Amino acid sequence: MLPCEEDDGGMDTATRHHADTASDPAGGATTEPTVDRDVTDQSTEIDSATDDVAGDAPLPPPPLDDVPPPPGGATLAPSVPETPPPPRPRRGAWHIVAIVVGAIMLLPGLGTLTGGIALVVANEVATDDGYFDGTLDRLESEGVAIATVDIWDEVAGDDDWPWVLDWLDLDIRLRVDGAADTDEVFVGIARTADVEEYLGSTRFSELVDIDDRAPTYIEQQGLLAIESPIDQGFWVENATGEGEQELTWEARGGRWSVVVMNADGSPDVAADVEVGLRSGAVTPIGVTLIVIGGLTALASIVLLVVGIRGRRP
Repeated sequence: MLPCEEDDGGMDTATRHHADTASDPAGGATTEPTVDRDVTDQSTEIDSATDDVAGDAPLPPPPLDDVPPPPGGATLAPSVPETPPPPRPRRGAWHIVAIVVGAIMLLPGLGTLTGGIALVVANEVATDDGYFDGTLDRLESEGVAIATVDIWDEVAGDDDWPWVLDWLDLDIRLRVDGAADTDEVFVGIARTADVEEYLGSTRFSELVDIDDRAPTYIEQQGLLAIESPIDQGFWVENATGEGEQELTWEARGGRWSVVVMNADGSPDVAADVEVGLRSGAVTPIGVTLIVIGGLTALASIVLLVVGIRGRRP
């Protein structure tokens, strides 16, 4: 083998030929310049480290503009945080008072309202021409008359209370059906003084009480003979005849008596009696009760509602 020749630059012939070939474009294939392997390895390590860091970190959320719309074209409304409800007011002492007073007033108010309605309905519907009627057991006497002396209570007949009967606007209706052997019956109303003078010396039965329709008498002793009541002129109202007789009288203050007799004044009196009372004050009283009861019940309900609404939180 021949020794390589060296030129003046200290490069052997083979090395120079290789350099010339790489730098000569016309010499055929061109060889890329050699890159330092250490630099390449370091670059690869940096890229790997960057990929590892990027893989471990969470991805940031996409911008709102990049979020696709929901199906159907609906638009998502931005979420708004819920506002907590305000605290309920605490129940104060006046709330307790309102509940107590409302509860106390409710039942009396409803009772008064119901009573007023019942009174008005009864007066308009459940009566006979506005009269509240009551039938007595058969009245009987061996004397010449049956008399109710001083039909009013002491208070109603007292001169200090003249307005009572006027305010009540009371009417009395008596239906009397004779049950004795005689054909005709008599019923009359007169002042007590005139009746006492008329019956004073005769035997008659004084009606003093009625218990469950059963009459109670006090027997007055005397003669069994008397003039016919038809011939007396002191009666303020009277009715006589065969069968049922009806007498209506507008009540007034004072001492008044009712007398039932045989029309000829003979003894042994018997009659079936029905008593009816009618007052012009019933309807106004009922309406007043309705108004008072309704207002009381309404006020009690308002108080209860106000008191219950003041709840604790």
